[in-house]
Order: sequence, then structure tokens, then C-alpha cells
Amino acid sequence: MSTEPGTARRSLNERRQQLLDAAVEVMSERGVAATTTRAITEAAGVPQGMFHYCFDSKSALLRDLLERECETALAAAWQLDPGTDTFTGGLAKAVQTQLARVRTAPGPYLVLAELTVAARTDPELLELSRWERRQYVDLVKGQLQRWKLDLPEAELESLAVVIIAGIEGLTDAWLTTRDDEAGVAAAELFASGIGALVEARLT
Repeated sequence: MSTEPGTARRSLNERRQQLLDAAVEVMSERGVAATTTRAITEAAGVPQGMFHYCFDSKSALLRDLLERECETALAAAWQLDPGTDTFTGGLAKAVQTQLARVRTAPGPYLVLAELTVAARTDPELLELSRWERRQYVDLVKGQLQRWKLDLPEAELESLAVVIIAGIEGLTDAWLTTRDDEAGVAAAELFASGIGALVEARLT
């Protein structure tokens, strides 16, 4: 990609977002480990020095990217509506919707999954990885609480963790196989199993 003309002026935050967008593009093709700062600036069409103007290091970019992609995923996360669905039906709809999002745009999900794994082994990113996990658990717990489940706090937390693990497993399976039919069937089986467990608690 050609470099932007020197007359182009953007704020620091706009430049950071430009580089983060380019990083997602490059990492979707090459993977996180193989992505260099030079490849990112080339994809963004800016001089190499722009990277160091916006970020102290590649780890700093990874931190901002993981936080941004996590927040984006959370904003689009599924919602259970006690007023319109049974728990099983709502969960099935939510899981299938999430799977459809991944099928439509797998690149960002691949990057987020790889960033999450990398963060667990990077001392500079470990706390961010823990923060990400806490956000997801709290989100799902909040959804479960809308159903007024009469469960101890620890059990509610465990149920949230199981649901997250299931959705992540279904997503990873599809990203690996790209088998739509198998993904849909597995999602239905997961939702019916968890749904039966939860609805038994509601009776």
C-alpha cells in the first residue's frame, strides 16, 4: 500500500486506530507472531516512524488491540430475553447468532483468539487477559441473573464459565473446520444440554 502524502493530518488517536485496523488485517493473514511493525505500517500506508510515534512497542499495540477487540466482541455479545424466549430457546438463538457473526467475519475472531492465548504467556499482557475473562464471566452472569436463577453465587459463576467455554469451543471448532452444518448441529446440542440443566433449576 502506498504511503499517505505528508500533508495528511490525523490526531494521535486516529493514527492509533488506523494502525490497530491495519494490525487486524495483517494478523488475520499472517498470525500474531509473524506480524511485524513494518508490515503493520505498510498495510496502514504510513511511514515506519509513525508506529513509534503512536506506540511504545509492539506489546503496547497488542495490549490496545486486545482491549479494543474484546470490547467490540462484548458490545456485540448475545443477549438472553426472559420475556420472549424459553431459556433453552434463547440460548440456542444467542449461540447461533454468535456463530453466524464468526462465519461472516472470521478474521477478527481469529486475531482475538490468538491474542488471548498470547496474553496468557506474556507478563505484560497477563492482567489484561484476566480482565478480559472477568468481563465475559460478568456479562454471562448478568444474563443468567435476569432469569432469577436460585443458585448460590459460586454455582452461578461456574455456570457462566461453562457457557463461555462452550461458546468458545464451538467458535474454535468452526474456525478450524469451516463446517457450517456441523457447527449448527453442535450449537443446538450445546444449547439444549445447558438449557435443560438451567430450566430444571427454574421449575
